Amino acid sequence: MRTSPPAPGTINADPTWRIGIVYSSFHPEVITAMRDGAVQELLQCGMRESCITSYEVPGSFEIPLIGRNLAAQQSVDALIALGVIVEGQTHHASLIALEAARGIMDVQLRYGIPFAMEILYVDDLALARDRTDKGRAAARTVLGVLGVGRGRRG
Repeated sequence: MRTSPPAPGTINADPTWRIGIVYSSFHPEVITAMRDGAVQELLQCGMRESCITSYEVPGSFEIPLIGRNLAAQQSVDALIALGVIVEGQTHHASLIALEAARGIMDVQLRYGIPFAMEILYVDDLALARDRTDKGRAAARTVLGVLGVGRGRRG
């Protein structure tokens, strides 16, 4: 059974939670919209702007490494991964998508913090452009998991 992230406006965030957004530099027009949406959603749910930090990395493959470093430093309470991987003529893109997902899950399980993954693996960039709302969904997801994990609810 698949569950959806909490609906907009149903989460009251602890304004002191520290959220790190790690995003790929590829396809900046899509990534910027996703990142801006994530930040707007966090702010609308009560987060302080000073508790939201963003980290640009070269590509989606590097997202788990930077997320691991932030988690190990205990500088964040939750992480959001944003990226776009477009399928090409080789299997390279699928390998990157699979390993990025595995790395993100490894970070969550090792450090016990939410790491929402919105790395879009698509056949063409138009499909990613249609999904820029995924940044907002990722923000709701990490706030929802933080609330459950810390005994707080909306």
